[in-house]
Amino acid sequence: MGYFRPGDVALRREVLHGEPWVVTPTRVVQDGPDLLGVFTAPGAEFGFFPHPRAHHWQELGRTRWTGIGKLQLHRPGDAYSVDLYWQGEERRFAGFYLNLQAPFRRTARGFDTLDHALDFWVPVDGDWRELDRDEFEEMVADGKYDAAEAEAIQRTAKEIEAMLTARTTWWDPKWAEWEPDPDWPVPVLPDGWEDYPLP
Repeated sequence: MGYFRPGDVALRREVLHGEPWVVTPTRVVQDGPDLLGVFTAPGAEFGFFPHPRAHHWQELGRTRWTGIGKLQLHRPGDAYSVDLYWQGEERRFAGFYLNLQAPFRRTARGFDTLDHALDFWVPVDGDWRELDRDEFEEMVADGKYDAAEAEAIQRTAKEIEAMLTARTTWWDPKWAEWEPDPDWPVPVLPDGWEDYPLP
């Protein structure tokens, strides 16, 4: 399976308990053997699959991505992405958000993963902190993750804590200066988005 080109639309699909759950169209910024970078644009729509467990965005009636948009950096094999956020009309860089998720798996139309609830926030003007511990524990108790998955997620969290404490982060801070191409339209879900198979 080849790499995507900058500007291509890649579908970020979450798969829960072996079944597609939710999908978001993203715009490819960079793709290669060491890094996949995609941009989630304001207004990008979510596609919800029929699933025994309703997605929380679906329950809240949230159908599109809001805010300025986020850039997501993925390294193959990492159980997290590094997301960059900006604020305000002047697009001031706010910080790095480490989103724990299943290592991405390429598909013909994009990539598959699953959000793991735990996150870390690294603001430009303060100390890093862990987020959503209560939500993660609730999801473990509710069966979203089994015991082995929960243990693996906890290990990833400890590895991230050690990296942030030692200040040995791997990503280039110059990504904070990145801006989306103004000619990129908001990506939409293509026809047949519900039907492409799992890898």
